[in-house]
Amino acid sequence: MVGVVKHMPGHGRAKVDTHHHLPTVTATDAELEVDLEPFRTLNQAPMGMTSHIVFDAWDADRPATLSPIVIDEIIRRRIGFDGLLMTDDIDMKALSGTAGDKAVGAIAAGCDLVLDCWARMDEMVEIAGRLGRFRKRRARGSIGRWRRLAGRRATSRN
Repeated sequence: MVGVVKHMPGHGRAKVDTHHHLPTVTATDAELEVDLEPFRTLNQAPMGMTSHIVFDAWDADRPATLSPIVIDEIIRRRIGFDGLLMTDDIDMKALSGTAGDKAVGAIAAGCDLVLDCWARMDEMVEIAGRLGRFRKRRARGSIGRWRRLAGRRATSRN
């Protein structure tokens, strides 16, 4: 069993439920700096999860899950998280588009895993078909993080 640090880079300032709406946080970069501290404390965790929230100070056009700026600059660099990064459920109403659009967007932004918790077969087929076209180069970082997680789990069993 492995714990998951969620929802990076923060969920506390959201004023609407991401299951139903896309929240926008208008805090400044300096104000958001305080919100990153708990995640920095846990940045050595093996797994983390993104939030479906737009942070105007970092990327006013995309929610964190779909933002290469938030994933690379904030989660990976400023928080220092190098574990396996998964999305929150892409079926939540905070994200728009088809399941395939959301999955491709999340992987392209830097997520390692995409969660679609409803498992509708037509959506799973779409996601698999769309993600199957990604080049191996994009997957190298994710594969390394998978291997570290698998190695950590194997070590903890001995």
